[in-house]
Amino acid sequence: MLQVSELNQYYGGSHILRGLSFEAKPGEITCLLGRNGVGKTTLLKCLMGLIPAKSGEIRWHGKAINSR
Repeated sequence: MLQVSELNQYYGGSHILRGLSFEAKPGEITCLLGRNGVGKTTLLKCLMGLIPAKSGEIRWHGKAINSR
């Protein structure tokens, strides 16, 4: 299971991800939708570890996978 809790990320002075929290459970389909510039790619980059989240936690099967 993927758990994201209170994730925050910025680009320069722009606060892109604001306290984002969600769970994606096994067997469920999770969809990420939004207009241009709302943080979809930023979220995916944080989940993959390409950019570090400024704050918040990403857990995979209960284990934290990002450093705070």
